[in-house]
This record gives sequence, structure tokens and C-alpha cells, in this order.
Amino acid sequence: MTSMTAFRLFAFLPVAASVGLLAAPLLAQAYPGQPAPPHAGMHGDHGPGDMPPPFPPGITLTDAQKAQVHTIFKQAHEDMKAQHEKLKALRDKIRTELSAEGDLNRSLLTDLTRQESELHTQEAQARLATQEKLHDVLTPDQRRQANATMEKIRSLHEQLDAIMGHPPEDGPPPAP
Repeated sequence: MTSMTAFRLFAFLPVAASVGLLAAPLLAQAYPGQPAPPHAGMHGDHGPGDMPPPFPPGITLTDAQKAQVHTIFKQAHEDMKAQHEKLKALRDKIRTELSAEGDLNRSLLTDLTRQESELHTQEAQARLATQEKLHDVLTPDQRRQANATMEKIRSLHEQLDAIMGHPPEDGPPPAP
């Protein structure tokens, strides 16, 4: 480990701990009385389609809003599950075609990859539609609070980047 990499690691650990200590009360405020999910970690606990949590820490939802969010996520999960099954079937067809003996059916492969691309576009549109529905659940005050919290989080990320710097592109990545 180079001295610069060691410095980054030692500089990062106290900053990461501080960010964790700052974020803990915000997370506790978001869902009072509820323990954190057992597997939630540095990467968070993601929802359907690997979407990030719907709202930043500190946003307290009413029971009616929680019910709306639950319904939105349940529907999104069902929709994404169907999309993923279609995508898996397409990829299986592509894999089968590529492993076939003899000449490739390039027109079939082109059609299958076009269908795969269309499914990816549909997934992106579905994620945006879900995010729009989640946006509409919040009151204007909650949206302002969410925006302020997200701005603070962005600022903390910028501060971390300023302290950590970026590793050289041609060198090995820093040790964890």
C-alpha cells in the first residue's frame, strides 16, 4: 500500500464515522419506533427494481402516506418482476442462439437484442413513473424538507471527495 493510499484510508475512516454519526439521528427520525432493517448497510436497503429508498432521512410520513407508498412499491415490484421474467427469457433465447452449432442467425439475434433494449427502456420508464407517484405522495413542506436534506447529503459527498481525492486512473484502486 502506498503512503498516499494509506493516507486516504486513514483520512476516510474518521470522516465516514462522522457521517454515520450524523446520519443516524436522521434515519431514526424518518421511521420513529422502527428498527433499521438487519441487512441495511453502507449501500442502503433498496426497494423494487433496486431503487433507492423513496425519501431522504428525516421525512416523517403519515399513516395514509405510508399506505400509499406501500401500494406504489407493491405494484412496482409486481411490474418489475414481470419485466425481469421477460428479460430472462430473451437472454436465454440469445444464449441458446449463440451456442447453436453452425452459422448464427444474425437477423434473429438482432431482433432479440432489439427486444431486450425495448424492455430496458420500458423498465426505465416504469421506474420514473414510480418515482413520480412517490413525489406526489409528499406535501410541499415535505418536499422542501427532502430537498434541503438531499442538498446537505450532496455537500457531505463533495466534502468527502475533496478530502479523499480521486485515485490515479492508471494505478491500482486503493485498498479497502
